[in-house]
Amino acid sequence: MGREIEIKIPLTDAEYEKIFKVISGEETLPGLEVAAEGLEHLLKSDAYFSRYTTREESKAAGEPQVIRIRSEASADDIANERSYFCIKRKTIENGIELNREDETFVEKPDVIRDLLLFSGYHQFFEKKKDAYGVHCRSVVLPGCDFHLELEMVNNLKYIEVEVTDGTDAADDVRMALEKFMELFGLDTSKRDKRSWMEIIQGNTR
Repeated sequence: MGREIEIKIPLTDAEYEKIFKVISGEETLPGLEVAAEGLEHLLKSDAYFSRYTTREESKAAGEPQVIRIRSEASADDIANERSYFCIKRKTIENGIELNREDETFVEKPDVIRDLLLFSGYHQFFEKKKDAYGVHCRSVVLPGCDFHLELEMVNNLKYIEVEVTDGTDAADDVRMALEKFMELFGLDTSKRDKRSWMEIIQGNTR
């Protein structure tokens, strides 16, 4: 079970283009080092499952925040799709997501889907993501690996940055994530605390 701390912020078209230029190597940004292996362009499709009708019922019953089957492929090799089954328990602390996640590769996702449906679960939500991902290092927290995704999620533009595992204190990581976003000139007061389901369905913050 790994620790995952992340922050996401909605982007304007201009902000999206600026960040893409930086992570693609077209421009540099003081205080930021992009990993030598460069960008990974991934297409992801997530199917979410629950045994309950509403999220309120699910939370009251103690069901994990996320029960998900993810299928993903490189945009350059769509035929070589990989799938994973994930259970994630999520909390929000000071506006930053703190997740505990178990994920495992599955060779035949339809088998997991059938098992869930036979066990009383139903698919209640689907998310489509077109993302450019890159690993970064930054002066905001030396030695820490920041994974940045510049993404279109159901046609909404976002930046999402996460730190997984590591030995840095959670509070230090949270502060570093905000400073990381500020390197791009982003206003961290605009960070989105909602789940993707709430965002895509247009729920209020």
